[in-house]
Amino acid sequence: MRLRNKDEVLAEDMKFSFIKNHMKEGDRLPTERELCDKYEVQRATIRSAFKILEREGIVENRERSGRFMRHSRIPTSLNQVRSFSEIITDLGITPINKLIAFEVFELDETFSAKIHLPIGTEMYKLTRIRSVMHQEELLPIIIEYSYIPQAIAPKILKHDVEERSLFDILHSEYGKKPSLEKQKIEIIYANELEAKLLKVDQMTALVLKEGFTYSQDHELIQYVHVVMNKEWVSFEQKSPRIEAIIKEASHEL
Repeated sequence: MRLRNKDEVLAEDMKFSFIKNHMKEGDRLPTERELCDKYEVQRATIRSAFKILEREGIVENRERSGRFMRHSRIPTSLNQVRSFSEIITDLGITPINKLIAFEVFELDETFSAKIHLPIGTEMYKLTRIRSVMHQEELLPIIIEYSYIPQAIAPKILKHDVEERSLFDILHSEYGKKPSLEKQKIEIIYANELEAKLLKVDQMTALVLKEGFTYSQDHELIQYVHVVMNKEWVSFEQKSPRIEAIIKEASHEL
C-alpha cells in the first residue's frame, strides 16, 4: 500500500471540512495563511493540497480574487449501468436534452465489425445535446451519438427522446432492460463542431466515452459515442489509467 503524502492527506481533510461546513458553489474559501494557521503546515503544503482539489474540480482559483468552491461534477461509473438523466437528477440538477439529428441507416462493413452486428442491419442514430442550467445559463456539457438497432425499438420517435432517457424508453416501452455496459474513455481535443456545440474553444481537452449496452439477454441494444466537457464529469471507478489520462490533459491546458 502506498503511503500518502502530506498534501494528499491535507486535501482529504479540507474536503471533509468543506462538507462539514455545508460549503456550496461560489463560496469563498479560507486564505492560505488562515489554513496554515489552522493545520499548522507550511504554505507550500497548502498550495499543493489546493492543486489536488483544483485537478479534481472541487476548487477553482480566480486570479486576484482567491479560491472558491466549484460546481458539482457529474459522476460517471465505468461499472454501473445508469443513464445520464438518472445520475444528474440525483444531484438535484434538471437535465435538458435536445435532439438535433435523427437518421436511419444500414451498417456498412466497417461499422458492422465495430459493433458485431450483421452488415445491412438497420440502425437509428440519435444525436442529442445534454445540457444543465448553470447560474441561469443553459450550458451544454455532452454531445451524445446513440446507435440503436431498429428491430429492437421500432418507431422510437413516437416516444419523447428529449424528456425521457433512452434507457427508460428501451426498458419501459420495448422490454429491453439495460443490464451490462462495456465502456472505454480517452482524451480528444475539440474540433470546430464540438467547440461550437459545447461552447468551448477549439482544441479544448474533452473526454470521449464509447459504450456498448447489452440487455438482460446479452443482446446489444445501444452503442454510444459521447463527447463530454471534462470540467463537468468525474469517474467513480478508481482506475490509474483514467486518472493518468485526465491528469495529463489537465497539465496540457
